[in-house]
Amino acid sequence: MLWLLILILTLVAGYFGLQVKHTNRIIRQVLGSIKEGNSLILEKPFLLGDNFPLRLCQNILEENAEKMERLVEESNRRTHTFNEILGGMLDGAMILDGNHLVTFSNSVALQNFSPDGPMKGRRIEAFIDAFEVLELLDKLSRGKKPSKAEFIYEKRGKITVYEITCGLLSPVRSSQNEVYLLLLRDITEIKRTERLRKDFVANASHELRTPVTMIKGFSETLIEEPEISHNQSRSFISKIHKNALRLKALVDDLLSISELEGSEQAINPTNNKLSDVIRGIDLYLQDKPYVDSEKLVFSLEEEREAFPFDAIKIAMAIGNLIDNAFKYAGNFSAVKISTQLSDDRNFITCSVYDDGNGIPANDIDRIFERFYVVDKGRSREKGGTGLGLSIVKRIIEAHGGNVRVKSKLGEGTIFSFELPRIAKV
Repeated sequence: MLWLLILILTLVAGYFGLQVKHTNRIIRQVLGSIKEGNSLILEKPFLLGDNFPLRLCQNILEENAEKMERLVEESNRRTHTFNEILGGMLDGAMILDGNHLVTFSNSVALQNFSPDGPMKGRRIEAFIDAFEVLELLDKLSRGKKPSKAEFIYEKRGKITVYEITCGLLSPVRSSQNEVYLLLLRDITEIKRTERLRKDFVANASHELRTPVTMIKGFSETLIEEPEISHNQSRSFISKIHKNALRLKALVDDLLSISELEGSEQAINPTNNKLSDVIRGIDLYLQDKPYVDSEKLVFSLEEEREAFPFDAIKIAMAIGNLIDNAFKYAGNFSAVKISTQLSDDRNFITCSVYDDGNGIPANDIDRIFERFYVVDKGRSREKGGTGLGLSIVKRIIEAHGGNVRVKSKLGEGTIFSFELPRIAKV
């Protein structure tokens, strides 16, 4: 009888043991499914009672799987959108982890800093050895606010100035390893423009001050010394007039430069023939008494068809080149203005040639700079502003053309510009 009781107890204990085992297995499956975000179909072992909440567990698993799937899709969508935004930026963009390893870089960053290979998985210091960048990252790591800085980057002899903006990325991205977002903008051209603007303002102020000071000085002398002789009085008035003309020429040139650089549409092209414009160039030279029209020689190729260009601006450019020859060429016999069509008739070249003194070789590269004058004494004598050739360059480039100069001391100078005869403007 005792052995039967023991057998029954053993069977009961085994039954409950199997129930506990199967229950634990189901619980482990449920927990594993929740942890991995996978769907799972539960099967009820025959040893479990009907009161075991298998259906409830199955529902929870299915709901959890759906939620996890939605979360993954949303995370992937946000990550894809985020990467698309950074990838489509015109500025360089990088994402770094806490050890300064690059985890993402867009195409602009690759092109600017690592055109020969990938950046991912390498430290930022391998590409950008700039103290300013490391200082920004250090400030962020110490809880400081996001900020920006500028640094100079040199590669293969080319110097570029970049502006870098650095911020924390962990609130945006799900991965805690991706800590920093770096945006790098090339501001080399902006810096160059700022430098040119400052130089321009300084030079313009200096050039304006000179005639104003002369006019003020001579006029004050005439006012304060009424007993001055008639001859001396006329000399002072002549100098006042001369400086007033120089001041007017300078203001006119400054306005021309401002119009060419500040206007969205610096030129107003209409259909014209360049030869017709050049034949009427006398109108732009009539207020320049030092220009001897007898020394002007024209050799113009006939144009069958007109093409779009700003006749007023081009006439100004040609007038400036002729004016420049009479001011600075020195001893010359003639100034020749010629035009020539290209073989395909898509371009036309205009040249202004003088057989005068020529330009020193070391001045050729700077001849189109604002306020740059080779012979300052002759420039003051003739009322030059140093802006004429700069205006020529601006006008021609605004038309999609280019301007060149060839010169040799003692043999003369040729200024020439080429204009497209198709609508590039």
